[in-house]
Amino acid sequence: MHHAIAGKTFDTLLHVPGLALPTRIVQGVHDAITNSVYSAVRFGGGAALTVAGIVEQHLADSAREPSGAELSLRSVLNAAVGDSLHAAGSALALGMGFHTPSAPLSAQAIGGLGERLCVFVHGLACDEQSWLQPNEAWGQDTASNYGVLLARELGIASIYLRYNTGLAIADNAAQLARELDELARAAPQVRELVLIGHSMGGLVARSAHAAASAQGLAWVRRSTMLICLGSPHQGAPLSKLGHAVAGALGVSNITQPLGRIANVRSQGIKDLRHGIAGVAPKGLALRFIAGSLADETDGLVGKLLGDGLVRSASASDEGLSGDVQRVELAGLGHMALLNHPRVYTVLRGWMAA
Repeated sequence: MHHAIAGKTFDTLLHVPGLALPTRIVQGVHDAITNSVYSAVRFGGGAALTVAGIVEQHLADSAREPSGAELSLRSVLNAAVGDSLHAAGSALALGMGFHTPSAPLSAQAIGGLGERLCVFVHGLACDEQSWLQPNEAWGQDTASNYGVLLARELGIASIYLRYNTGLAIADNAAQLARELDELARAAPQVRELVLIGHSMGGLVARSAHAAASAQGLAWVRRSTMLICLGSPHQGAPLSKLGHAVAGALGVSNITQPLGRIANVRSQGIKDLRHGIAGVAPKGLALRFIAGSLADETDGLVGKLLGDGLVRSASASDEGLSGDVQRVELAGLGHMALLNHPRVYTVLRGWMAA
């Protein structure tokens, strides 16, 4: 940017009679100093990061499970540049795996699962903790969440997926299909499998079912329902806007560096621009819940803003036919869909049926 801005000034002065020679001399000195300064910063910063990466690899305990604020911070970092962390083999890259509310899913816990199982798949920049955050909307029972209530009221066990949301949706979906296949083999007692995905998680779960169906994986026959909460099946407006802004920044040589920075965002974020709207899979009940910031679901504000991040038409995959049911809940934002009594009422009705 420095060179582009200075270059416009020098180009102008080069066309002024009598100033061409002095301008070239000043430009040469300017460029030499500028290149030296920025090179020092670039290589010095790069060396520091390299050393930090080596120290991290030697000191990080790969067997230690992150939790709490550390896990939340790593989840956000993975959302932004998770594909780069994964490619570099960084210890900060999150791996995919199933968890209980307190620990990774163990062989003993798998053996204790019942005939009905619900798998929760979080969205961008989140993790399994996102489903368990207290919500005052429950009143005195603030510790309530979907998993606890489904077990208590319907006898349905729940497990939670953790994954790197910066990776491509197709890559996460393919891995989830394999993980579910291994889980199905290890837990033959599970006869009914329900997937519940929030935001990006709904796209990952839907794509995983499609991939598993194409491969003929056995767990698909146990999968009876897929529930998506605020998932951008037809694309997310913010991701589309980010793509447009990155393209606009590339028009001028002054803003091109900013465009390159904007394009560093992860493939997972870029994939949200397209969504995965398409044909409803056979033998699978699709259930969509869309939130709306407006108090009325049929108002103009609700249609334009949706839940604040995903528009209602996209969250409900408007136009999709088959075994599809849709519910739009007024007054609920995107993140509120993760744990709210009004959402649970709808979930319970579908799963009880």
